[in-house]
Amino acid sequence: MLDTMALRHELLDAQEDKREPTLTFAACLNAHGMYETMRFVLRLSPLNHSLIEQFEIDQSISAPVTSEAIQAYSTYIHETIHWWQHVGSTSGLLLSLSYLAQSHSSIEDLRKVLATIGPIKPLKAYTDRVLMQEGDAAQAKLASANTTVNNALDVEYYKYYALSPRENIKWMIEENHFQCIGHGYFIVYGQLVGMLAGTIDKEFSVLPDIDSWDEEIARLSEEKVEGYYWGSRVKLPAVGMRAVYEGQARFIQLQFLDGARASERLTLGDWRERGYLSGVYVEAFDAFLKLSRAEWPDRLDDPLVALFLLVCDLAINPTRGMPIEIESFEDFIDDVDVGIRFTRMCQAVRQLPHLQTAITEFSREQYLSVADELTELTGYDHPMAGLDAICGWSGKLPDLAALMEEYRTFEYAPVNVPIRVFLSHYLAFCRDKFAHPEFFCWPGIYMSGQRHKTEARTLWLRHLSLFSDRGDKNGVYPRKWPDRTEKAVKETFNRFYGSTALYDLTRQWILEDGPFVCDFKWLAEHYDQHRANEWGNDSFRQVYGVTLDDFQILGADAGLAISRSKRPSV
Repeated sequence: MLDTMALRHELLDAQEDKREPTLTFAACLNAHGMYETMRFVLRLSPLNHSLIEQFEIDQSISAPVTSEAIQAYSTYIHETIHWWQHVGSTSGLLLSLSYLAQSHSSIEDLRKVLATIGPIKPLKAYTDRVLMQEGDAAQAKLASANTTVNNALDVEYYKYYALSPRENIKWMIEENHFQCIGHGYFIVYGQLVGMLAGTIDKEFSVLPDIDSWDEEIARLSEEKVEGYYWGSRVKLPAVGMRAVYEGQARFIQLQFLDGARASERLTLGDWRERGYLSGVYVEAFDAFLKLSRAEWPDRLDDPLVALFLLVCDLAINPTRGMPIEIESFEDFIDDVDVGIRFTRMCQAVRQLPHLQTAITEFSREQYLSVADELTELTGYDHPMAGLDAICGWSGKLPDLAALMEEYRTFEYAPVNVPIRVFLSHYLAFCRDKFAHPEFFCWPGIYMSGQRHKTEARTLWLRHLSLFSDRGDKNGVYPRKWPDRTEKAVKETFNRFYGSTALYDLTRQWILEDGPFVCDFKWLAEHYDQHRANEWGNDSFRQVYGVTLDDFQILGADAGLAISRSKRPSV
């Protein structure tokens, strides 16, 4: 069991990561664990891998013997929560699939670009230059290129605003291509629903009909509704999605550590003094306390911490636009933005102060009743409404039944495998959460034995991350599953990551200056750059009919709009 004097930062904190920046969610600053959004992989340090090796998938999740192993396992829990956020929440599914959408939504337009303009990189710089030189006369020949660039940038703007709005909004509103927050959200939601419909609901019999949105979107712009027209004032929440994700994962991690200790428990003040509650990991909790006018609690099992985690859970799971149709288009930003949802529910807690002491049993009944009061006051859907809608799809969609059979066997049809994998795991997660919302809100409590739940072990093992690194080798590896054949797991893994080159190179073509770069060292154990170049080239040629060598690469000064190099890394 964990000795309070044996906490070691090197098990939670690591040396500075020198890799190129990507969209990562880390267990700690410069962490010994991280989840990479654009690579869909959970990573742990070799040290943490060595400490949790005893926990194979068919073994118990009860706490290991040594305090070092408990701390390592807490980092593993932290990163698994990030996997849950990305594959099991509405906001995370949107974030994860938006990266794929930059390719899927543009393939036909990019083929038209090749037929009319030819292979030129980057498209953004090219369209900026031509429009500056030729003005409106160039609009016709640039139609497909403009659509591709604008859609790709809308995804980028959505990510920057959703993740860290206060840090990013100033440079965003100064960019020529940025239109407004509402436009970006409508684009990414339309892309998400379109990809899901193409997989399970081509007739839009249960999914929202995105074609019906166009008229309302145009109306919002014409009527100058705040947030939905060019130059509109931007509403800023207290925090963004990154802070909410990290705060949720950190407090769940610490609840596990707290419950696994045999000796005297640390107070929240102790954890803060020892450096485990600082920076982005406590940003959302600080905002929660300030907005709700609550005081710092003493214990991690305090009802106020439980309420904070429930607010995080509600914030990251919007329902309008997917799975429930938009009712009020004017309220769409408030309905779906994680930071705004979090801010409004914290303010609701201030108006409902009795909720600060309401959660004492971490039970399903308390989850439902407190969520009912918060959503009624804020006007949001109850979380069970969205989950009920998703569970209600069963029996209505033949393609959905086939997809969930693929999920059961891990034998996915070889078409759009990443979308099929993500969607099927999202649906499975939602079904389990509908039955056990309390476990998914407070897993650290249940996994450390502070509350008993017979299904806890089964639920935890069922929703582990699909892909991770290894402590003794480079690269990414599929997880072994006891009820799925090794052959099926390997084939799905290869098909899933077989699309990686296409996603990365398509995004480079549209947005990134300079020549193409085939850098996939993170993926392979025995990496060979020549083979990586061939793989990237072949993946690109199969879809677009040209090779990377066919492209004319524009000079760094070709684009006359604000350079993307000015943007911070997400």
